[in-house]
Amino acid sequence: MHDFDALRALLALQQHGTLSAAAGQLGCPKSTLSRRLASLENTLGHRLTRPEGSRLALTEAGREYARYGQRILDLAHQAHLAVEATREAMTGTLRVGIGHGLGVQWATGALNAFLERHPGIRMEVTWIPAGIRPDPAQADLWLCCAREEVPGLHRIPLGAWRQEIYAAAGADCPEALAPETLAACPWMLLKGTRTIPLRHRDSGQEVHLTPEARMTLDTLPMLAAAIAGEGGIGLLPRWYAQCPRHGLHSRLRRILKAWEPPPVELALYLPPPPRSRRLQALADHLQAQAPGALPSPKPIPSP
Repeated sequence: MHDFDALRALLALQQHGTLSAAAGQLGCPKSTLSRRLASLENTLGHRLTRPEGSRLALTEAGREYARYGQRILDLAHQAHLAVEATREAMTGTLRVGIGHGLGVQWATGALNAFLERHPGIRMEVTWIPAGIRPDPAQADLWLCCAREEVPGLHRIPLGAWRQEIYAAAGADCPEALAPETLAACPWMLLKGTRTIPLRHRDSGQEVHLTPEARMTLDTLPMLAAAIAGEGGIGLLPRWYAQCPRHGLHSRLRRILKAWEPPPVELALYLPPPPRSRRLQALADHLQAQAPGALPSPKPIPSP
């Protein structure tokens, strides 16, 4: 491991061009700075500096080493913060935003499991309405069904939920073979849904439905209940529609089985490192609870 002070000396010289200015930035005598640079050159076996008029410039080797040196210092700083974070007690409050397209039971269940492991932590959970992007000023972590990047936040993909088109068990909608035959059916959609891409499972043919929604809803539970109770059709994650725990599997039936909608992508949004110990612990926990780690629901036999 090379001396970090020598790396800082090289970077300061690259920035200022003279030993005097670099020493002034680092708060040390020029002689100390010169010794650090000489020691680094001796360790590497390469000249890192060369006179250039009244200035001291970096050689090609010096510039290359400085490029890596900045990364080394950045990593060392992050490592220091990570070590300091281990002293941080697992207490305090976490602000969590939950996206409108998520299943409430899955999200709250995962959060409750975290709180049971860390009883010193409290949570403030906020529901994210449709069309609202995560805001770093409003929450420490956002759990969303979203694909886009958000400035100022780091996106961690958690997995995906397979979707299918479902109708109420007693709905007057045909067992359609072609997507266009469903145009006249009473569609129930999550707010913000405009177009539904579909891909034929065998041929790969792609179509885009733009159904006129009879009803738009804010949350996944409301959507599922509306489809099952109001005789409509709509998109639902397969695990949600088929899971007996939600009490809807006997009231829903899959239609347009030959066509596949795109999966729902689930992701975390949170500030880039370094993070507090409690926030990183929650992110790690939710990654372990991601859809890929959840047991797949067993298909419900047809009556």
